[in-house]
Amino acid sequence: TGSSLIRSSERILGAYLLDTSDGTLTSSRSSGLAVFLSVGIVLGLVTAGSIYGTRQERERKWLVSRLYMGSICACYILAIFSVPKIRSVLASPDLVVTFQVMAIVAAGFGISVLYYHIPSLVCATFGCDKALAVSYVDGVACGVSAIVWQFVGDMVHQGGSDGGGWSYGWAAVALFLLITAVLMVEFMEHYFCRPHHGGSLETIILA
Repeated sequence: TGSSLIRSSERILGAYLLDTSDGTLTSSRSSGLAVFLSVGIVLGLVTAGSIYGTRQERERKWLVSRLYMGSICACYILAIFSVPKIRSVLASPDLVVTFQVMAIVAAGFGISVLYYHIPSLVCATFGCDKALAVSYVDGVACGVSAIVWQFVGDMVHQGGSDGGGWSYGWAAVALFLLITAVLMVEFMEHYFCRPHHGGSLETIILA
């Protein structure tokens, strides 16, 4: 669900960049920069995806927790550069956009394995019902994402025309992503790691 939330952010990244550019970006250019989320996903699939496929269960869980942390940090970076005072201190809109684009790439990189690999591997265990399992997973993820983005939209609207509301929105997204990260790592620990390897319990903090 958390990875689906970031994946669906591609639809609003153009508005975020436009609102926080202080008038230096056009709507067409800001919308085009949203493609860097897909760039990050492709890079993640090529690198982290290859690593994930060659690792054992506990190493996979370790990788997943680190990828989640990368995406969470990227969301907080987007939140930081939404604060008008920070943008005014830097006094360089182009530099702000550069940092924002780098954070977008990092967010895409972090969700690549989480969005494309793990759901497919989990749903494959359902045998003949794997297609139904995939549809349920997608349905729940889309529904939850819609609720979260509605909440973010309300905060952006209340934040004013300077784009300051985006800081609260991205902070909320990062918090939600942290919760889903804990749930995912615990799921992998109990259903993939413990049955095969046993040993001591590892959480996202101890992974």
